[in-house]
Amino acid sequence: MTHQIARVVFPKACTKAVLLGALLSFSGLVLADPSENRFYPPDQTGPFGIGHTTLIITDTSRNVDGSAPATGAGRPLYVHLWYPTSIKTAQHILYTWNDPVYSQNPGSSVYPGLPDLPGLTFPGAPSLNPVTEGATLAPGRYPLLVASHGNETAATKVMPDTLEVLASHGYVIASVEHTGDDDAWYQAHFLKDFLALPIGDNPFLGAGFADLIAQRSKDVRFVIDAALQGRLDQKTGMPFSTHIAADNIGVLGHSLGGETSLATVTGIGIAGLLPDTRVKAAFMAAGTNYGLILNSTDYAAAKVPLLFFGNDTGIAYETFNQFTQSRPKYLVDVAGLSHHTIGYQSGWCPDIHNSLATVNPAVFPTVFINPASLNPLDVANYVFDATFYFSYTGARESGLYDYCDASVFNGISDAQLTVSVFGDPSIVAVKNELKGLMPLRPELSIAETTRVTNWYAVSFFNRILKHQDEYGRFLTDSTVNRRANPLVNFVANCETVKAHPIDLQPGDRISFVPVANSGYTVSVRSGTSLYDPGTTKLSVGGDGSRYLNYPGFSFPVPGLTDPISTLVVNEDGAITARTASDIGGLDDNGSPWYSRGNLLLGGRFAIAALMKNLDSLAPPKGTAAAGGGIFAYFDAAQRRIVVTYQGVTAIGTTQPNTLQVAIYDSGKIEMNIGALAQSGAAFAPSILGTIGIAGGRTKARDLRTARPIDFGELRNNAPMFVPFGTDGAIYDQYYLGISGSCRADDGTGGSD
Repeated sequence: MTHQIARVVFPKACTKAVLLGALLSFSGLVLADPSENRFYPPDQTGPFGIGHTTLIITDTSRNVDGSAPATGAGRPLYVHLWYPTSIKTAQHILYTWNDPVYSQNPGSSVYPGLPDLPGLTFPGAPSLNPVTEGATLAPGRYPLLVASHGNETAATKVMPDTLEVLASHGYVIASVEHTGDDDAWYQAHFLKDFLALPIGDNPFLGAGFADLIAQRSKDVRFVIDAALQGRLDQKTGMPFSTHIAADNIGVLGHSLGGETSLATVTGIGIAGLLPDTRVKAAFMAAGTNYGLILNSTDYAAAKVPLLFFGNDTGIAYETFNQFTQSRPKYLVDVAGLSHHTIGYQSGWCPDIHNSLATVNPAVFPTVFINPASLNPLDVANYVFDATFYFSYTGARESGLYDYCDASVFNGISDAQLTVSVFGDPSIVAVKNELKGLMPLRPELSIAETTRVTNWYAVSFFNRILKHQDEYGRFLTDSTVNRRANPLVNFVANCETVKAHPIDLQPGDRISFVPVANSGYTVSVRSGTSLYDPGTTKLSVGGDGSRYLNYPGFSFPVPGLTDPISTLVVNEDGAITARTASDIGGLDDNGSPWYSRGNLLLGGRFAIAALMKNLDSLAPPKGTAAAGGGIFAYFDAAQRRIVVTYQGVTAIGTTQPNTLQVAIYDSGKIEMNIGALAQSGAAFAPSILGTIGIAGGRTKARDLRTARPIDFGELRNNAPMFVPFGTDGAIYDQYYLGISGSCRADDGTGGSD
């Protein structure tokens, strides 16, 4: 028999909590009153205070790398807990990156055989909301949510602001750090394998990608076991097991943690992993099926409500209708979402600042020459900082500049900044260029995307696990919700998209001719030829970018005060001015709505040559045809820069794309079509690409009204004037239609 919790009634604080509150009142702590009869909006904190603690639990049935049967002491897992408390405070706590399974572990006393890493000395990011460390658990029964972090990050980097808000709404949240696939593993890997320091064994989690996800899912299942069987009680001294509603368990995760959450409710057929039927709801943020290890049979095995949030790979967009047994299910497609900041949330900028502030410039280049001669703390801090900053931002890329304000550089010397990116001095000039403009993407602020995440996470779990139907109104495609969340395209139960396949033909030339400072005259002519692509091949593999700057060349753009002299050519199919984004360019991996946001809200003038995750590398690392690649040169006679994507495939496919962009010093822009493949990337084949230009300064509230035009309809017709400014865009998007097993009673909220 299935047991369900009726609408949650928040209990009054018990005498013990009252006494504790009185004792703590001298520290400014006050008691929450969860019994008050009021409605708490989903994007705001709820009636409870937020408690937090950490612990280590060990799965004795598996080895450190997840294999079984166990031949040693088992698999240790570091866990962060957030939970409801009757105590409210004005204080904020600091979350640490240090994992005691790896660091602060003298002589491997926490877990024998794992590396003994020195603890990082910089402070972690502060909690966004007031949190009480070690607070007593409030009386009552609460749903359990198990959170899973992204690839090689940490348990505190799974949407921490959202986990805090969920706890305040009455959830016990256990965020598990996946030993062997976390940041601590990466630090140990760098120190041991790259710097050859003797730090002990450092086994990676899983044998192959499918097994990695399976082992992560087994971690989630073990945490559920531990919560229900009293292991959390033993470690914390608090009675979690008797306050958890065993019939109301959910999972959520970010990036690879999103796939872990999905695999927990679908199972993984090729790995022999069955769904965990104890889980009643799953929330996937920016991660669904990386590596394509799940198939339609797995999708149909999910029989619980699902919410896909972010859709920045397009996988959920492609496969949403294949989850035929999940009712209800939601797709919250967020335009221009930043993959990394949606996970780190408010901790993104403090983590960057704190890591930079701790770097000792003297360790470079000694860290690569004789690391054993350095203070272990300097080595650990440098490795963390350099990998964090360089991996996610780099000298000119904008994971930092897009989302942080200039205060992130306070107290950071030029020497520290330079050493953080392996000695590249150009970062100082870039900082000076961009500091006054930060953040570059205000319409996609961390605060706003976090608010939207909270809105849907709280509404979803409150409706599904707490059966609070009043939160259902936040899970609709209503006019009110569209106005409140202009970045969101919302779909309930059935995705329907009318096809718009590529109708440009070989020999088509799209011309954008500027008219004063007001706009462009746009025309499409057939029967033209590609210009000479030149012989200079750009090294831009792996989503990389190349900066083009030719002495004496610049071009005007309507709406911009200054002409553009530097271009950033990205492998994925976009040419931008000023900077590239945190994934190497204007990210084009996601749905048409997501890609539209990146183009229109990107904070920079952009030319979308063909945004659909192009792969310019030849086999074995890529799929581009022999002789293919990305070429560029300055044609002095014609006063133009010519960039050619020649025989470049979308990632994971074999159909080549050839097209060319010519930019004249008069401001005229031409796009010459060679051949365009009718297939997108392997993981999203129906997303065929975005072509056009954009000022990058569209307001989020205007995102729906900035609609594409149809270049195919302009072919050999009269030119058309289109107004254009910094907030303007002239573009077209191509995609195959989406239909599928939608039942007659399904609500639809199709994509634009």
